[in-house]
Amino acid sequence: MRWAGGTRVAGMPKTLTGAELQLDDAPAREAELFLVDGNNLAYRAFFALPEELATSEGFSTNALLGFTNMLFKLLSDYRPKGVAVAWDTRPVHRTELSEEYKSERRPMPDLLREQFPYLRPIVEAFGYRNLEFEGWEADDVIATLASRADEAGVKTCVVSTDRDAFQLVSENVCLMMTPRGVSDVNVYTPERVEARYGIPPERVPDFIGLKGDTSDNIPGIPGIGDKTAGQLVAQYGSLEGVLEHVDELSPARAKSIRENAEQALVSKELATMRRDLDIDCDPSRLVLAPPDRGQLKEMFRRFEFRNLLGRVEELDEALPAAPARVEGTEVEWREGTLEGLSLRRVGLAIEDGRFAIATDEGVVVGEWRPELEARLRDAEIVAHDFKSLPRLTMQPADDTMIAAYLIEPSRSQYELDELAEEYGLVPVPSPPADEETTALVRHTESARRLAGPMRERVRERGSERLYDDIELPLAAVLASMEDAGVRIDDYRMGEITARLRDRLEELEARAYELAGEEFMLGSTQQVARILFEKLELTPGRKGKTGYSTDTRVLRTIRGDHEIVGVIEEWREYSKLLNTYLEPLPSLISEADRRLHTTFNQT
Repeated sequence: MRWAGGTRVAGMPKTLTGAELQLDDAPAREAELFLVDGNNLAYRAFFALPEELATSEGFSTNALLGFTNMLFKLLSDYRPKGVAVAWDTRPVHRTELSEEYKSERRPMPDLLREQFPYLRPIVEAFGYRNLEFEGWEADDVIATLASRADEAGVKTCVVSTDRDAFQLVSENVCLMMTPRGVSDVNVYTPERVEARYGIPPERVPDFIGLKGDTSDNIPGIPGIGDKTAGQLVAQYGSLEGVLEHVDELSPARAKSIRENAEQALVSKELATMRRDLDIDCDPSRLVLAPPDRGQLKEMFRRFEFRNLLGRVEELDEALPAAPARVEGTEVEWREGTLEGLSLRRVGLAIEDGRFAIATDEGVVVGEWRPELEARLRDAEIVAHDFKSLPRLTMQPADDTMIAAYLIEPSRSQYELDELAEEYGLVPVPSPPADEETTALVRHTESARRLAGPMRERVRERGSERLYDDIELPLAAVLASMEDAGVRIDDYRMGEITARLRDRLEELEARAYELAGEEFMLGSTQQVARILFEKLELTPGRKGKTGYSTDTRVLRTIRGDHEIVGVIEEWREYSKLLNTYLEPLPSLISEADRRLHTTFNQT
């Protein structure tokens, strides 16, 4: 049904609930730009998912998981050109209108507060933009950007569960809401808003002016609910129209509206999103950056999002990163020696006693001999993970592993083949070679060709001095340290190991005595049963597998029973024994009785 100028054209329409409407996400699939209310989504995720969701160390992750799932869904399901997440700041404008605005909203829960600092970095890792403008709430920022996009004809989807966001819906702007949790979505168009409330989207502030909004402490008019508010706005066109025709209403309704008219007008203004903020942000420039897969993987590992970790590669299909292309992939190679080669700047790879040296003339592969190092003394060596090359004492001119680290420190690994693919380089030996030779040719040529573009990116990040003056010299130092190794007194280590085993047996016996039964001290479930069921100590947070017995929990109940300290000491010595003392002897080199470590520089 349509209304014009506040006069009802036909009988009052039957409004529908969200469940009765067909609210598929087809309109969102046309959107180029997504505007997300960050605070709203974080709260929604926190209350939708159980608080028991936590890492093995006990750090709560329910809000982070729900929030991240939605960000992942936007990219994988809708493939937009741009996504921006807006965040609240102190709402100066609305608190000037009403000191009561949001005054009764409960403080942020502590478990959500702990997770909040990690939300913005996750947004950035997806390649999205974080937006925050002092004095304005996220919905005003979103309203301004959505209006600008609408005027430019850009299909836009607003992601929020706030009812006042319905007012933004237009022919170019749809609204995505999550009725349950954060996985199911309902998407509203102008027709769907009108079917649900009986009013067009632009009349939603009038609707809230009458009905109010308890979540934001917007009072409205007492006694008016959704149905009545929708009917009144539909019949009279606006809140002001209702006030003008108040005499046509029942005496009781008219009395309530007259007494609260000023309050209703303020409520309408509080519910009206600002579309005219003077903010320097052009919707057309909110384009996606390539997802930082390394940082996403690091975060997913940290928060133990194992399912998401396995899906990171899907992002490449949704938004392939635009790599810097390095021309030429076919590489000529030959078996030979260094004789006759120009060794001014070369790529070098050594594996299992064979070397590959890449020059502008091609790649030479041969048997590595220590005396060849002298031939390379005056050359500029380019390698990937230089310190892993056997017994080389010179300093590299470029190390693509170190460069990759300086470009993207949060990345979890720096495999050369993966980096080469990202830069558009996959060297193919010509003529074809066996698997081992192919790997050597590929690695040395990849390092040689990647060194220039990667150094340029290091320079752009302002890290070239760090690269040349600290990291590259350090690579040579670490290589010497790894080669020298550490002398281990395995006889003395054996004595310490035996003494620790004896102490562990003493601690186990004492724990059994205090518990009144034998149990496995290495089993968190059995320890939890003894502490919290048999001895009835105060438990910590309960997870899917039972009560936690991590370090933080044991520390809080240490003074409640002697057995807690015994368990803590047993864990400390057990870790020392199992992680270091018992494995190390098997790692000592038979050749020089030294332990040759690997130092992680990246």
